[in-house]
Amino acid sequence: MGTIMGTAIKFVSVNALLCLLVLLFSCQQTKPEKVIAKNTASDKIIKTAQRDKAAQMRKFDIDNFEKQMIADPLYDGKTLEDGSYVQEYYIPKPNADTAPFNRNSAQLFVEKIRHKDGFEELVTYYSNGNIKEYNKFFSIELEVGIWKYYDEQGNVTKTINKDSDYKFTLNDVIAYGKKNEVDFHQDGDLQRGFSNRFKKNVWTISWIEDVPSKDSIEHFCILDGDSGAVLERQKRDAPIRKAG
Repeated sequence: MGTIMGTAIKFVSVNALLCLLVLLFSCQQTKPEKVIAKNTASDKIIKTAQRDKAAQMRKFDIDNFEKQMIADPLYDGKTLEDGSYVQEYYIPKPNADTAPFNRNSAQLFVEKIRHKDGFEELVTYYSNGNIKEYNKFFSIELEVGIWKYYDEQGNVTKTINKDSDYKFTLNDVIAYGKKNEVDFHQDGDLQRGFSNRFKKNVWTISWIEDVPSKDSIEHFCILDGDSGAVLERQKRDAPIRKAG
């Protein structure tokens, strides 16, 4: 009898040990998923911080600009591989001697980057080459995106979101244009602001339609800045385009 009881106790103990091992193994298998999730979130935070730091570290290449200006006093800028054009120039200090170029005569340096998709970046730098202001435009001087302002050490002192008051976004307006057979990346005019007439923020857009054997037509629309609803639409004779 004692032998049978001893065998039963050993059998139960072995089963209990096996169950414990299975439970521990299962717990260990679930831990890596939680670690991966935490690491993914951390990676996103790190990447965001790196992008912000890169923006803060943006500098004007004074050495290269000086080299270009000495070689060619009429130097204006350069074309990038994607077809964008970077115009480079400087704003001289009051009463500074500007010929020949001397970096010590510069009060500010400026980059104006014209992209092929209709966007334009205007970046101003302090005389030490550190970024001062970052502005972005679309179409004919339409202020868009996040504008940033920096101190002389490259730290952000102020940001302004130019798009925050328009739930009907720039991309929505561009999509509206495509439905009407106009690509605002290449043609047309976009403006936005508060309308005293409609008592709300609106988009004012226009484009010219070339009609074969007839005078061209100008389309003019006012869109609600929140919903995109058409508040007004007109067709009228297009202004005569100046040759050249």
